[in-house]
Amino acid sequence: MTTHERLRVVGADAPPEHRLPSPRAPSEGDLGSRIRWKTPDAVVVEVTGEIDLNTVPDLAALLDEHIRGRPGVLRVDLGNVCFLGAVGIRVLLRAHRHAEEAGVHLVVDPGESRAAVRALELLDRLYGVVS
Repeated sequence: MTTHERLRVVGADAPPEHRLPSPRAPSEGDLGSRIRWKTPDAVVVEVTGEIDLNTVPDLAALLDEHIRGRPGVLRVDLGNVCFLGAVGIRVLLRAHRHAEEAGVHLVVDPGESRAAVRALELLDRLYGVVS
C-alpha cells in the first residue's frame, strides 16, 4: 500500500500535485549580432535574440574572434537579448577568462534587457563577478 493509498483509507485529502513547468523549447538559431563600434582600441558588439543551447556556439565564436583581435576594450551589449540561459552565462564567464589572459578588458552590459539583468544579478550574488 502506497502512502497515497493510505491517505485515502484514513480519509485525508490527497497530497497536492506539484507540476513543474515544462522545459523551454530551444530556439531555432535566432541570435543576432552586429558590430556597433570598432577601433583598434575598442569594439562594441550588440547581441540580440535568445542565448540558449542552440545559439551559444555562435556567441562563443563571436567573442573568441574579437578577443583574438586584442582590442583594449570589448563591450558586449546584451540590451536586446530576450533570453539568457545558463549556457550563455557559462560562455560569458569563459570569454571573461580568455579576455583577461589576452589583456582585453571585457565589459558585459545588460542594458535594458530584463533577462540579461536578472541573469547577471544572480551571477553577482552567487560569485561576486559583476561589479
